[in-house]
Amino acid sequence: MATPDLRHPDRTAAERPLPAAKPSGQKTPGRTFPRESLVAGVKAAVGIIGLFVVWELLVLVIDPADYLFVGPLSAFAELFERPGYFAENTFVTLQEALAGFALGTALGVLCGAALHYSATARSFLYPALIAIDTIPKVALAPLFIVWFGFGFESKAFVAMAIAFFPLVINTYDGLSSVPHELQELARINRASPWKKMVKIDFIYAIPSIFSGAKISISLAVGGAVVGEFIAGSKGLGYVILLANSQVDLPSMFAAFIVLAAIALTLFFLVDYAGRKLAPWKNHAK
Repeated sequence: MATPDLRHPDRTAAERPLPAAKPSGQKTPGRTFPRESLVAGVKAAVGIIGLFVVWELLVLVIDPADYLFVGPLSAFAELFERPGYFAENTFVTLQEALAGFALGTALGVLCGAALHYSATARSFLYPALIAIDTIPKVALAPLFIVWFGFGFESKAFVAMAIAFFPLVINTYDGLSSVPHELQELARINRASPWKKMVKIDFIYAIPSIFSGAKISISLAVGGAVVGEFIAGSKGLGYVILLANSQVDLPSMFAAFIVLAAIALTLFFLVDYAGRKLAPWKNHAK
């Protein structure tokens, strides 16, 4: 006996229309991001491995002397032979870079906001910042050493000086690009300047700020190494200098690989944080 349709008593279950099937190419909401991230990660890994393969093949074909050029196999062999040595110096450089990035981010966002909200600050401060940014940071490193000594602080401030400017520019640009419609909405609803800044301006500027942060985090790693070049007794910059003085290219290239891995990891962490704090940007794509 056929089961009756309770919504349509005159129809049986066999006569009910079937639900529309989803198109085969339609993606289920909420499941696209992990798969896309996995694909992107695999592609990045393949690209990096391919770079190492080309590098090693180039060394095999040219066959240079060990004091001129070495391949990634020699560099990785050095890493596995002295893991404690490289881990200790990596931790030092990572601390300096993160401290410089944190300081540069805080000061950069504050200065970018000051440039946006104060015409007086924009008139006087913006040209001065551009003039300071044109000075090579290697030239500023000895000054920081005079002020803060040969320890951790001087390297962190060199990293801060290099990471600072991209965040200033990106924060200022992000705050300046808030649509006129949102500003009118805040005015119509009589939002206070503080609420407008917190709930509209900075929310809208988050993607731009994180774009600057992705640039700054890599520059902060380079800034820490620059400080170690000038006055370092530990850290990956010191490892590179020591390897250079001993013509030890495997150690030098091993330090290069570790620096690249640090910068790449921090870049993707900042990018991930930016995508979590500004999910609407990903949906817009």
